[in-house]
Amino acid sequence: MNGQDIFSQADAGADPMDLDRSSPRARERRGRTRRAALWAAYGDALGWISELTDSAGLRRRTGGRPLTDPVAWKRRIGGRSGVTASLPQGCYSDDTQLRLATSRAIRSDGFDVEAFAKVELPVWLSYGLGGGKSTSAAAAHLALPSSTWWRNTFKGWTRSGGNGAAMRIQPHVWASRTPEHAESYLLDVMRNAVCTHSHPAGLLGAVLHAQCVARALVSGQVPSALDLEDAFGVASRLPEMIERERELTFWRVAYEEEAGDFGDAWASALSEARDALSVAAGCHAGTGAERYQTVVDGLRLRESSRRGSGILTAVAAVALAWSEPRAPEAMRIAANALGTDTDTIASMAGAILGATMDVDPPVLVLDAALIREDADRLADLAAGGSPAHHQYPDLMRWQAPKTRSDALARAENGELHVHGLGRATPLNDKAELQSQGFRWRWVRLASGQTLLAKGREHLPCVTTVPATGNPTRVPTVRDHPRVADPTAGPGALAEPLEQADTHDIEAVVSYVQAHIDDDKAIGRAIRRVVRKGTPGEVAGFMAALVDLLRGRIDRA
Repeated sequence: MNGQDIFSQADAGADPMDLDRSSPRARERRGRTRRAALWAAYGDALGWISELTDSAGLRRRTGGRPLTDPVAWKRRIGGRSGVTASLPQGCYSDDTQLRLATSRAIRSDGFDVEAFAKVELPVWLSYGLGGGKSTSAAAAHLALPSSTWWRNTFKGWTRSGGNGAAMRIQPHVWASRTPEHAESYLLDVMRNAVCTHSHPAGLLGAVLHAQCVARALVSGQVPSALDLEDAFGVASRLPEMIERERELTFWRVAYEEEAGDFGDAWASALSEARDALSVAAGCHAGTGAERYQTVVDGLRLRESSRRGSGILTAVAAVALAWSEPRAPEAMRIAANALGTDTDTIASMAGAILGATMDVDPPVLVLDAALIREDADRLADLAAGGSPAHHQYPDLMRWQAPKTRSDALARAENGELHVHGLGRATPLNDKAELQSQGFRWRWVRLASGQTLLAKGREHLPCVTTVPATGNPTRVPTVRDHPRVADPTAGPGALAEPLEQADTHDIEAVVSYVQAHIDDDKAIGRAIRRVVRKGTPGEVAGFMAALVDLLRGRIDRA
């Protein structure tokens, strides 16, 4: 079976179209998806309480009580200039926030990676609870008009090997019509991951974890060590899969310009992952807590250079499920393994174990109703349905908030809005927090998600707010740099082609859009980019040009 899809025998003979929403199989899958999502959020909420603290700090956070279930607690957010927030019982962190953001960007016509990269990630900075350095840096860079999801070249982008991608990619599996075939979701996992993480350790962690989640979803069982070996076989083919996808090929070109041959780096990451799996699979003796402790020691998960690794976290999550297959006990074990990445390991293990459970978590997490509804929507997508989904603003005119405090605004009628995410209702039963001219406000989106959003002391008033809710936008220009307002006129965009650095592909694409009927102008743009651009810039520009021209033909 080595090198084959890890589910080639797990669901042999099953008809993918047997996912009619009223069928027993569809109901079973809906239940597994829902419990996987709830247990993933529960593990996040429980493990976040003990993240990055010692035993004394944990006692302060829990009021001296043992950490067995999520509790209300306090934590400083927003860095040195931030505030100490009172967090309600079951409050989740960036793991679940970004999982919900990923899910919002999945629609009946696929994963809208452009909306995820240019709307979800930059806006998340205003309400993120936790969040690694790479994810935060990547999200900030994606707010720039010139950045693209496939070439997000923030400082250190090729060294971003943490678990920030792996922790959020489960919705791609949950929405797949054929999760028994890894290729049905892995390219979307990669598109999602490279928005923030480009080091093979971060990418491989996402690829391996996605296959573990899929195995549990299909079979209702925790994947075995043998299943993981088969998953390595699938992962070894990923460079070949990328070659068949235009935008991921552009990303690879950009990566190799900066860091060298991707194939060699991927092979090295696979070797590291196999070694980690060998260590984890050899831990059999003792209670569940003792077995997991052996895994923690063997993988050296408390060392700062290894804590949070994408590969090691993916292996640790499935090893936790092997050590203790009962989800409530496993979550407690992970949360009390101080010094490790407690919330992310517990959350990723929860996404695996939840699909094997027949009960919900013992304590409701924050926004549990939303998490259930979102899981049901993904299950409906998997069954071939077209459920309503989030309507993003028109990316042709979208501008991300300039700073973390600019996402929250007030409409003329007094309503609060989170740019890109829609109307928000203030939660007046929770105290607002102030620091250095900024205010953190508890709000609830119309979708039901609760946010602690950073904003200005006096919120700006906006005259127009993009509607959100059921979809009306069907993108015709996707997966390439955002273009400027087409109503600006040709003269307004003539200068960028003459003056802009070719690294600002945005300006050249804007010029082309304004002159889309002028073959000579398009020729000048192609000549300029080819003559002065890097291979990655040429590839990106040509992708944008093809989509613009095809869109023009479609509208003709």
